[in-house]
Amino acid sequence: MAHEVSAATFESSLQARHWSLAPAAGAAVLSRIVHLASGQGTLWHADGQMRLRAGDIAWLPAGRAQALRVEAGSSGVWVGVADTLLASALGDRADAAVLRALAIRSWLAVDTEPLQRQDVVRSLHAMEAESRLEAGSSRPFLAAHLTLVLVLLWRLTSRERGADASSPGPQRLLQFRHLVETQFRSRWTVARYASELAISPDRLHDLCVRALGRSPLHLLHQRVLREACSLLAGTDLPVDRVAHDLGFGSSSHFGRFFHRWTGTAPGQWRRQARERAAAGRPASTANYADWP
Repeated sequence: MAHEVSAATFESSLQARHWSLAPAAGAAVLSRIVHLASGQGTLWHADGQMRLRAGDIAWLPAGRAQALRVEAGSSGVWVGVADTLLASALGDRADAAVLRALAIRSWLAVDTEPLQRQDVVRSLHAMEAESRLEAGSSRPFLAAHLTLVLVLLWRLTSRERGADASSPGPQRLLQFRHLVETQFRSRWTVARYASELAISPDRLHDLCVRALGRSPLHLLHQRVLREACSLLAGTDLPVDRVAHDLGFGSSSHFGRFFHRWTGTAPGQWRRQARERAAAGRPASTANYADWP
């Protein structure tokens, strides 16, 4: 599961340090959490930048982080997690919605007491150490620590939680996104998702269109397409295996689906994506990071 987590610790140095956190071509799109133990830093993201001071903890949802710079004398840790690991950490409980609400927005926790953040930092370092194991990291271990991190951070940021996160509409959308993440390979129908959410398909359609400007089916297809692009660009799996892994009955069915969304056959898209990667240009994929 090494592709599901990326992490680094950094000790005090005489030189400033810099990391690119933008998604690499064909790699999983990661949510990022940064803890600055000492010094100062800057975290660039899609909407601007965050200035970091000692003790700060920052979170950026999937695909938003761009770069991190820490000044000389700074120390800390950063961890990136894929949506698949996030889904494992949250499970399929309805009460995961409040943690999902935390995980899909950018925030910065400042002026936290050492005792309040020590357990968060301990789990971040545990995840970083696990990601370096030569034998491969353990998803249950990583998911357990990520769950703990999210719960503790939810407590730290409880003052900032607004009423919108607990209102019925946004909560249903959060639950829908989580179900999509855990079940999109199973090719559930929109009606099945609505049934699991205890609402009608029309109600689910209305929620998605009003909040996101897209139908539930459109969102489902986006998620499948993003995974297809990731597998095609980042692995050597045959197209028929990719189709099977994504729940399609045949490679021809998958090919028609992929062509309808990209205008290109899967094999041709893979060749073009690798040419772009070789030239230093990222492959384009459907964006799944702008849900509520």
